[in-house]
Amino acid sequence: MQGLMNLPRLLIVDDEMSVRESLKFVFSKGFSLFEANSLESAVAKVKEARPAVVLLDVLMPRTDGIEVLRQIKAIHPDCEVIMLTALSTHQVAAKAIDFGAFDLVGKPFDVVDLLAKVNSALAKATVREKAALPQS
Repeated sequence: MQGLMNLPRLLIVDDEMSVRESLKFVFSKGFSLFEANSLESAVAKVKEARPAVVLLDVLMPRTDGIEVLRQIKAIHPDCEVIMLTALSTHQVAAKAIDFGAFDLVGKPFDVVDLLAKVNSALAKATVREKAALPQS
């Protein structure tokens, strides 16, 4: 169990269980995984788990992913958020980047591309986290 504590934390936020299950399968090795299916549970998980990276669906019931992104960045500005969307429009992408998203990935996603983007986001979050540590 000790090894799990040192794994980077990844939060998967999607209202569709099948998408969450697929993403958990892809990232089960190398990450400590958390999941949420709503705005409320996503915000609670961010406060509790302090993930390095969040995979966030753009289209969610009762809210949109951009609002969730805004709240996540307000709570934990150092985490990197990758937006997942079936509606890959320039307007959505521009809005997501404006609110601090690391990147936008279309659904269905290419696993190799998504892994690369998550690793890049993790590297950026790790550098920022180390820079925030007090120097001894």
